[in-house]
Amino acid sequence: MSAPRTDPQRDGELVTATRALLARPWRTVESDPDLVALIRRHTDALDAWFTQELNYRLVVTADTARLVKTGHVPPDRPLRTVSANPRPFTSAEYTALALVLAATTSGPDRTSLRDLVNAVHSAAAEAGIVLDTDAASRRALVTALRWLIAQGMVRELDRGVATYEHDADADALLEVRQDRMALLPTGAVVGAEDPDELVSRARERGSGPTSVRRRVVEDPVVLAGDLDPARFAELRRRAADEARRLEARTGLVLEARAEGFAALDVDGGCSDVAFPTGGTLPHAALLLVSELVYQFRPEDDPDPIPWASVREVLDELVAEHGRYWSKGALADRDRFAADVLALLVSVRLVEVADDGGVRVLPPAARYAPEVTVADEDAEDEQPTLL
Repeated sequence: MSAPRTDPQRDGELVTATRALLARPWRTVESDPDLVALIRRHTDALDAWFTQELNYRLVVTADTARLVKTGHVPPDRPLRTVSANPRPFTSAEYTALALVLAATTSGPDRTSLRDLVNAVHSAAAEAGIVLDTDAASRRALVTALRWLIAQGMVRELDRGVATYEHDADADALLEVRQDRMALLPTGAVVGAEDPDELVSRARERGSGPTSVRRRVVEDPVVLAGDLDPARFAELRRRAADEARRLEARTGLVLEARAEGFAALDVDGGCSDVAFPTGGTLPHAALLLVSELVYQFRPEDDPDPIPWASVREVLDELVAEHGRYWSKGALADRDRFAADVLALLVSVRLVEVADDGGVRVLPPAARYAPEVTVADEDAEDEQPTLL
């Protein structure tokens, strides 16, 4: 008897779909038609792997795929605004989003913006939240609606929501996708007394090996201090097996060192933050962390570097290389410094101590760039750094 025939493209398609869902767990047919078709083709295999390996749940409908992540809650991945320069949601915008979700539960598929605003205020009153109608509150609500529109949960049928930001009497006709709205919330909130308890409950999901594997997949670096000693020792013992399992399905290459583990996204596409890469902030961050390693020798002195010293190093880099960087990014020097630091924190190259100092983490030693400045005399070319 001959062996059953298999699809030679199946393994590659599973890796593609897995990586895409890990990077962006919300996919719709409007924004990713080919990917949603691929996910639908392999729903059973994908759901089984996510459930067994990470204790995640995959929900797939006719036009939407939602990977429900539980357990590890990264602290540096907020929702971001839909704008030319996306920024993290504020607390007011998160509140507005939650109220919109509450206001549209079991509501009509089509509604006017005015009716939705009234429903939002009713939901706020029911929750004991004081919601004003001033410009700031309207702006937060518009930000939440724009995010929902970008995710395909709300659609503007006649006029748009943007005018409500400046005009409290503005109106529009909206289509609300109740089926998609229902897929957005994760976890049960009943009984949680405060946000800390809710996050703590989310982190408790899954067995020991599963929870550690989630950390390796979701975080760029897992250091020894991130896990309790028993779990870190278990990860070191199983490192070779974990590396094979992760690379086979995600393409991530697990690198083990005495200080911890890094899951390297060699091909790109599975990471929400690419580093190193082009642009003013990544260039500045790369040069800064290299200088911190060189000047302060954190392998010999692991104590945090005072923020004033870090700023001094960054200011020197701006003086040397700033003419090659975006003038807009450098216009607010304090904001620029904060953004550079936030990027380094997000890729686990540094961390901020309780006193505001900056502790350089072991993976930073990997980065030692060689700076090359392009020929400034080249015609019709903007000088570039790196």
